[in-house]
Amino acid sequence: MATIIRLREMPNETSFAPLGVLGYCLTRTQFLAPVWTRLDLRLKTVDHSPQAKLLDLVVSILAGCRAVQQVNTRLRPDVALARAWGRKRFADQSTLTRTLDAFSDAEVAQLRHGSEALFRRHSRTLRHDFAHDWLWLDIDLTPLPISKHAEGSTKGKFDRKNRYGRQLARVHAPQYHETLFSHLYPGKQESSPAYVPTVNALEIFLQLTSAQKQRTILRSDAGFGSDANINHALNAEWQVLTKNKGGRRPQAFARRVADEDWRPFGSERWVARAVAPPAYARPAECLVLRWLTSSGQVKHAIVICSVTDWTMQEIVAHYDDRGACETEIQADKGGLKLERRRKKRLAAQEALVLLTDIAHNILAWVPHWMFPGEPLASFGTTRLTEDVFHLPGRLFFHRERLKEVQLNQLHPYAEAVAAGLERLLTHFGNP
Repeated sequence: MATIIRLREMPNETSFAPLGVLGYCLTRTQFLAPVWTRLDLRLKTVDHSPQAKLLDLVVSILAGCRAVQQVNTRLRPDVALARAWGRKRFADQSTLTRTLDAFSDAEVAQLRHGSEALFRRHSRTLRHDFAHDWLWLDIDLTPLPISKHAEGSTKGKFDRKNRYGRQLARVHAPQYHETLFSHLYPGKQESSPAYVPTVNALEIFLQLTSAQKQRTILRSDAGFGSDANINHALNAEWQVLTKNKGGRRPQAFARRVADEDWRPFGSERWVARAVAPPAYARPAECLVLRWLTSSGQVKHAIVICSVTDWTMQEIVAHYDDRGACETEIQADKGGLKLERRRKKRLAAQEALVLLTDIAHNILAWVPHWMFPGEPLASFGTTRLTEDVFHLPGRLFFHRERLKEVQLNQLHPYAEAVAAGLERLLTHFGNP
């Protein structure tokens, strides 16, 4: 007997049942309304408003689409997911592409304002208990490769020689996994000149008091660690933990350290206080690091820290924790496809980056809403998008109200996600 193959509509089936419930909560409570309030994107509305199309892009990022083009194959057939997000059907990828291409610097500024407004309303970073703990903010510059014909694409520091692309300056709050600030630069952009504009933008955005800034530590790598940058941050009352700029200075400082002054730190690493360190705008510890590479080569670096009551070992350990920032960036490149989703126009790419920041922060808040104290609370960007949201099921509506959610019980996380979805709906007042 021949196998029968039929084409059928499946209005209740979805590959992203938990993502649908999240969208139902966010759209029915107008959670994302602050993002679009001041956005005036001059596009003709036929079937989809500009705000609806940008919402579709956020959903595509949360669904792990590798590119805008994948919306047609991954999201448009999913009518149940669209309905959960308050849409009859997601827009076509060509329509979404034209929407991004309509952005200019003015619209990017409006979208940035909306992203910041959403962050102010829901950020855990802005509700940090400064009396209980330091607030850590990591500053980094990461490459985003793209064709050499793209706007703002130049040769720069990339993983391959003669590679073209752009650079993304970013500020991250590792305690809360939130992204505070992102800005695109040409590929030839060096870290050091991007530091002062980033810190100034951060100051305007956060609006911390003098006492709060003195409990906030800006952590960055050697690329940002010029003496001028350190003094700028110190004069602005921030705390600083950074590696000093490289060149010949680390080796020169290491030669001044007596053999008996080196203190072991971990395997094949030593630390010592610098002799005759540079003077900064405020008192700061200046440490010299020495370590052996896997090839047996001796390397040196200088670490500057304005928190002077920490031990040398504590300072180095806190600097080592900066690896969390690198992990978050790689997670966004992997889970949210930040590096793969590319636009030729610079303003369009910056809009995509801001939408990715919105998606990133939603993912930072989801474990707090859904899995407090649960094992799934430790899931990062990649595991949330690939293992939690990508769980097949059915969504049933009655007069546009979500009445029932069915999950595939064979999925290993089905039970935990089901409990999390109940908490999510309760958190948003069962809209």
